[in-house]
Amino acid sequence: MRSFWERSAFVTPDDGKNLNREFPGDVNGTLSQKTAWLLSRHFFPLADFYADLHSGDIHEELYPYVYYPGLPNSEISAKAREVAMVLDMKFMVRSTATTGAYNYAAISGVPSLLIERGGSGLCRREDIDAYKNDLHNILCKLELLCSPQQQQKHTPVDVTDVIYLETDKAGCWFSSCRCGDKIKQGDKLGYLTDLFGNTITVYNAEQDGIILYQCSALAAPKGTILVTYGKVKNN
Repeated sequence: MRSFWERSAFVTPDDGKNLNREFPGDVNGTLSQKTAWLLSRHFFPLADFYADLHSGDIHEELYPYVYYPGLPNSEISAKAREVAMVLDMKFMVRSTATTGAYNYAAISGVPSLLIERGGSGLCRREDIDAYKNDLHNILCKLELLCSPQQQQKHTPVDVTDVIYLETDKAGCWFSSCRCGDKIKQGDKLGYLTDLFGNTITVYNAEQDGIILYQCSALAAPKGTILVTYGKVKNN
């Protein structure tokens, strides 16, 4: 609750930790570590499938897409990807990470997805309705509901070679693109200035691709991911 009311980005104010980075957790640890331990030890063993309804953070704008795990084994990855195909969104990304709730679930043998919708600290009706349709289709795919799946306008395709452009210095961020934009190698992604408007760095795309999410705030502390983009596999 403190994270919500204090509009805290990434970390739980009670202990300064990012819950999504604390799995499998520690029963004797801080609040975030205990929460991760409870989920990983008491909930994941009961689950047939795990869906993490994620979103962009307070300072992040994103285009809807989904991550599926790629590291545990081919069977878990294939099952998760098959379920991802029923989501009404254009893009999906195969994760190679080992951290996070959904990746730990997959490593534990539970197929999982991390669905990205919304962002910028907003709670929009269209995102809520889209999430409800996502869950409905997942439950139908897993044969836990007998009703027909919701119709899809889009079926996700893989985005590969994802680049998470991170700033190595603090500055004011000015984006030159929007989430969902198609970009070409060399296109201007945005630029960083100091507080007096002097340009510090101009960022250009290293490859063709699609913008998945980006920083939507003016303030960009050192380590901020400014833009995330990757190659659309069928292009």
